[in-house]
Order: sequence, then C-alpha cells, then structure tokens
Amino acid sequence: MADGLTRRCSYDNSFEYVDFTDASGFSNQSRIGRLISEEISSNSRSQPLTRKDFNNFFDTDGRLVDEHLLRKTIFKGGVDPEVRPDVWRFLYGLYPLTSTKRERQLLLAESYLKYEALKQRWKSILAQSGDPEAESLIHARWSESEGGGSNDVVQRVSPVSALAQTSEGKQQLEFMKIQAEVYAGRQEYDLNDLKGSIRVIDKDVPRTDKELDYFKGENNPMMFVLRDILVTFAAFHPKVGYAQGMNDILSRMMIVLDSEVEAFWCFTWYIEEIQLDFIAEGMVRKLSLLRQLLEKLDPDLYNYLGICGVDDLTFCHRWLILGFKREFGFEDGVKLFEILSSHYLELHSLEAETQKRLQRRKNFEQEGGHLRSVDDVSDQEYTFDLFVAVSIMMDHRDKMFRCTDAATVFQCIARLSMNIDVNDILCKSEAVFLSYCRKSVHDCFQVI
Repeated sequence: MADGLTRRCSYDNSFEYVDFTDASGFSNQSRIGRLISEEISSNSRSQPLTRKDFNNFFDTDGRLVDEHLLRKTIFKGGVDPEVRPDVWRFLYGLYPLTSTKRERQLLLAESYLKYEALKQRWKSILAQSGDPEAESLIHARWSESEGGGSNDVVQRVSPVSALAQTSEGKQQLEFMKIQAEVYAGRQEYDLNDLKGSIRVIDKDVPRTDKELDYFKGENNPMMFVLRDILVTFAAFHPKVGYAQGMNDILSRMMIVLDSEVEAFWCFTWYIEEIQLDFIAEGMVRKLSLLRQLLEKLDPDLYNYLGICGVDDLTFCHRWLILGFKREFGFEDGVKLFEILSSHYLELHSLEAETQKRLQRRKNFEQEGGHLRSVDDVSDQEYTFDLFVAVSIMMDHRDKMFRCTDAATVFQCIARLSMNIDVNDILCKSEAVFLSYCRKSVHDCFQVI
C-alpha cells in the first residue's frame, strides 16, 4: 500500500491548555487545546484512496483482504472521485465485503431484477387499489408529461444483459426473475402510509440540489429517478416510510454511483442502518447524546447556550441527519460523508480500544502497579458524527459566546455553512475523540 503524502493539522496540539479569558469570564481560546496532548501530535490527514491502492486490497479471487485497513484509509483521506463508485458499493452494502468478483456479478444482476420487481409492485398496488387518488400518485404530479418516470434513465451495460449472453446465464436469469417476484410479493406495505409518503416526496424532489448540474432543469430525468427510488423505499419500509432529508442523502448517492439500481440498494442499506434517526424518538435520543457530550467536553459553552435558550441543540439536527451536507461544498461534503460512514473511529472500534489499553497501561505504570483501571461503559452511543458536531461548536465558541439569544445563535450557525475547512475540523474531531477515549479510563480499585 502506498504511504501517500500527509498534511499536518493547522493547529499546535503539543500543549495541554492555556486559558485566556476576557473580562466577561469566557475563554477566547478554543478549548480544543485542552483535550489534546503530545501523544497525538502526529495526527494527520492522508491523500485520498486511489484506484491503484484500492486494487491492492483484493486477492486473486477479488475478495477484500483487509477491511480494517480499508476503513482506516478512507477515514484518513477519503476516496478519490475516480474510484469512489467502486468503493461505495462496498461501503454502503451493495457488495458483501467477503464476496468474490464472480459472486458480485451475480449479486448485481439479482439486485437489478429485485429492484425492478419492487418498483413494478408499488405501481401495481396503486393502480389496482380502486382509489382514484392512489392511481393519480403513480406518476409525479409535477411532470409535464404523464408518466415522465425514469424507465432506467441512467444508461449503462446492464449486468442482466451481460449474464444473458450464455445459455447457462439465461437459465440463471430465469430463476433470478422468479426469486425477484417472490421477494417483491413478500414485502409488507400500507396503502395509506404510501400515499402520504408520495405526497411529501412530490414536494421535496423538485427542489432537491437544483444548483447541481446533475439535477438542473425542468423535467430533468434524474428527478424521476430520484422519485422512483424514494417511493420504492417508502413503499416497503412502512415503519419509517419517507422523511424529509432522505432526498438529500439519496441525491449524492445518485451522483456518485450514477445508477438507479445501485443507488437504491446503497441508499436502502444506509437508511436501514440509521433509520432510528428519522423517527422522532431516535432524533430526540441523538440530540440528548450530543448535549451530554458537549456538557462533558465544554461545560462553559453548554451552560452559555442554555442562557441563550438553545441548550436543546436543535440547530444541530440538520448536521446530524444529513451528515453535514449543507455545511460544505459538494466534494468536501461527500468526503466527510464517506469518512463518517467508514466507522473507523467509534467508541467500540479497534482504534478506540487501543487508546484505552495504552491509557490503562500508563495509569498502571504511574501508580507503580497499585491501581487497576476500567472504562466508562456508559458512553458507547457517542458516535463520531457527534464528536464532529461538538468540535465545530468548540472551534467557533468565541463567536457563539458573542450571541445574546436563540436568534443570534441560529444566525451564527447559519454563517458557518461553507466556511468550515473539512480537513481542519476532521483533525480536531479525531484529536478530541482520541483524547476522550483516554479520559474515559478511570482508576477503580487498588491491587492488594
């Protein structure tokens, strides 16, 4: 694996913390410095994963041989746009990480057939419902031409067509088609929920990423692809259905993968992983964890936001639900999204456990072997995106301390959009995370 060039973080993290306070008693110095130490002074960002390096992760059968290193490489530098579609097919569940090249060819053909069967089923459900309103929802209401839909708008050589080139492949396809029909027929649905989801989808889709070339223009065919995928997902996920924000997540998958079918399955895998965040109780829990983490890492800022009446941190809702999409330009936003999705740094990850183990050993040696240490197990739900959110707030705490009420806090947060350096905030978030891992180790009992 090529070592690649690295770039140091843009701040000096070789000190513990010096508290510079003004007359108001609030610190003007970012408290990031308080949470970092010499142990992570080598923290750096790497160059993006290239196709050459990605190819080196596979054996002769096409199996991925080092998942941990792949996730680390993605986390450290993101992915080069040229190879990004291939990496995302693994990162977002289209391909199992242990699959061979031959297995992936068959899986992709199967995925195409299953998606088509699912899409045709919800259209048939609406058409045969006997409900005029349901029938009218088959096609987008904002389409100038009836039907308008995708009809496999994204053109590429279909894996189904490729498989049909041989007699053996044709037999496999016939069996796959039967399986796809059975699969689609077994999916649960709720007609009223589906109708409600489509109404909201038809409001959100026409205004999705209109500033990007991929979705520009009236009756852009990609808008119909976006609609079909969202409706297909909502139709057969009645517990979560469609929620605002899903369109923004899907749109970037469509741009990167440039395939209706692949975008559907990657989107489905991703939403199924985080679906609780789209349910009220899940987001309430997420914001509760964010408040807890901010209070632990920067209690002064947390308390001041309470004085301003925004200690519920609802202004962070968009950050978390969209993976910070609207805080960065497209390329930086996609890079951060895939880095968060690598799950290389989580409190249950190998890297976190390594930091804790080193801290336990350090504590043991400092105490001459008289004390044993244990970890704080109450914090396992603090995901890395929460550390990114807290790091952004801590990095801009001087601006937030100048706010006087909820309105000015929201204005301050809005001004951060497109004004955050993605590499810088990733360096700081990683530093805060690793420091937190070490500080979560406590001395607990004396060795007799």
